[in-house]
Amino acid sequence: MFEGILSFLTPSPRRSQADEKLDEALSTATQLDHYFFFPDQADADRAAERLQERGWTIESVSLNAEVEKVQLQARQPGPIENLNALQTELDLLADEFNGEYDGWQVPGVTEHL
Repeated sequence: MFEGILSFLTPSPRRSQADEKLDEALSTATQLDHYFFFPDQADADRAAERLQERGWTIESVSLNAEVEKVQLQARQPGPIENLNALQTELDLLADEFNGEYDGWQVPGVTEHL
């Protein structure tokens, strides 16, 4: 009986505009860019080969002077499904090559969110 009253009186957390824009961008995304950092070029190259075997495109591999690591940007073709599981898989891939998975963006849409 009181559950209905409590849910009415307890405000649900409001999502930020940025989160809502991310959700919208992700729901219509036809591709995602994923970012990784590796300690050296050889590790980045081996990870890039693995991603290409999945049908992904390597957008760039370059030294990021700010963090003194090799940055790999790979583009995943859509449709985008089960992002949480994919992020876990990409964390493991990065670990396998001594690197770090740094996240994703919807190209041309979420760079400034």
